[in-house]
Amino acid sequence: MACGAMQTFAYGTVPGVDPNLTSVDVYTPPPAADGGACTDRPLVIWVHGGGWAGGDKSEFMEDKVPLFNGAGFVFASVNYRLTDDSLSPPSPQYPVHDDDTADAVAFLVDHAAQIGADPARVAVLGHSAGGGITAAITTDEQYLGRHGLPLDTVRCAASMDGEGYDVTAGATTAPVGWQPTYLNAFGTDPAVWAEASPINHVASDKGIPDYFIAARGVDWRLQQHLAFVTALQEAGVPVTVLDSRALEHADLTTLVGAPEDTIVTPALMDFLAGCFTR
Repeated sequence: MACGAMQTFAYGTVPGVDPNLTSVDVYTPPPAADGGACTDRPLVIWVHGGGWAGGDKSEFMEDKVPLFNGAGFVFASVNYRLTDDSLSPPSPQYPVHDDDTADAVAFLVDHAAQIGADPARVAVLGHSAGGGITAAITTDEQYLGRHGLPLDTVRCAASMDGEGYDVTAGATTAPVGWQPTYLNAFGTDPAVWAEASPINHVASDKGIPDYFIAARGVDWRLQQHLAFVTALQEAGVPVTVLDSRALEHADLTTLVGAPEDTIVTPALMDFLAGCFTR
């Protein structure tokens, strides 16, 4: 894949499913100013939000692509199958969102040489439900493990106002109006809720990557962030927390790379710089 190019790859095929939903867009940085080869660049993977039922990999890319490519990173934006909440029961549900995203990560790692990426320097970043998906595939070894990959395949993880750290809490105690989002995506079985909750899979010495958490929202939402942060810290995982209480939910994706942003982008890029060089 040439320097400074964009290409869409199919990371999987599901009969009867729009192939766009199992695809990933890859953006490579321009040639290095020193004439260096377009190879072995850190890889940053973005997972969009949308309540597990909406969103697309093409959204809010206008600032992210120049930000990450400008830093010399290969940048990839992932799609995954979405829950159709007009169906009864809603379908598809957990674990397809996590499975698909892990499939995309494995595809990118396997094709690292083709896209000019360093498979030893991989970051996964997600917003909203994408942050919950990121948390799932970096704490529960089953997802990457399906491809023979350990959790530490991902060196750095970031959840930008993430949703779904504790699915049980979301399905039972979330503010009015939020619970249907969880029930649509995860169903009604408490055992499934527990299995799907990243917070239940956090443990020491299992290869969980360094974490960046942008935390904001009403008290209930902020509590979910802080509980996940505490679990990571107690497991010995390095965690950087960005106090985002002054921001709106959408800001945690729209401000990433925005020229006027002085809050989200500098903190995130400082985290990635340190994480990739440790």
